[in-house]
Amino acid sequence: MSSAQRRTKTAPPRGATRQAPARGASRTAVRQPARQWPKPNWTLISLLAVVGLLLALLLNFERFWQATQPYINPPIAKIRVLTELSTAKQQVLEKQLMPYADGLFFSVDIGAVRHAVEELPWVVNAEVSRIWPNQLQVIIQEQLPVARWGGDALLSTQGYLFNAIDIEAYGHLPQLSGPKDAQGRVMQQYLVFSQALRPLGYSIKKLQMRERGSWFVTTQTGLKLLFGRDHLVEKMRRFAVVHKNELQGQIDKIERVDLRYANGLAVAWRAPTEAETTAVVTR
Repeated sequence: MSSAQRRTKTAPPRGATRQAPARGASRTAVRQPARQWPKPNWTLISLLAVVGLLLALLLNFERFWQATQPYINPPIAKIRVLTELSTAKQQVLEKQLMPYADGLFFSVDIGAVRHAVEELPWVVNAEVSRIWPNQLQVIIQEQLPVARWGGDALLSTQGYLFNAIDIEAYGHLPQLSGPKDAQGRVMQQYLVFSQALRPLGYSIKKLQMRERGSWFVTTQTGLKLLFGRDHLVEKMRRFAVVHKNELQGQIDKIERVDLRYANGLAVAWRAPTEAETTAVVTR
């Protein structure tokens, strides 16, 4: 290659200017990126917080429960009975409910309380409910006695036999008696006799079913009626007819009327008469 050609290549193009280098050395500043912190994992943080809270509650559960129990599950302050009871029954009921009086409002077994009340012989059924914030309410349906049975028992209209605490309070009720386990039949017959005698002005003071099945009635006026074992409705009708036609005006002089005859009756007078008894025959 010739010298002219080398000059041509190395020579700067026409019209071009050569920039002089800047005075002094210059460095370009390199900007370093800012330090970045990792983003918090809020899900993990929340989970750890919940776990920590649960652990704290478990470790301090007994203390926490004791502190909050008076507000969440308070002790029972009163058992309120809405049914009016005699003093003797009230005392027995309070004794029956005593095991539950120290219980807690939500923890007490309502069914057990009701069962305890219904165990009392004079209770038909009971309703027990919670009254906020710290009371129990008891409503009792009592057996309704209509007669006495034996020395210390009572009978309901269904013939249900139950013992009485204050038997003296039922001295005004009629006295029924009969063979063992016959109280249902005796009560049924008592209702029949009562319905028949009421229009005649009598109420029953005593009714006895004897061992052989005969019936003996004593009214409140002291009049005694002997019915025998069978045809009781027919005999009662016979007595009603004779009472209206023959005996009504002098009933206070009669001690006993024997209706065990097939077609009549016999009357025993209180004061001696020419005849000790008077027989009345009906057809």
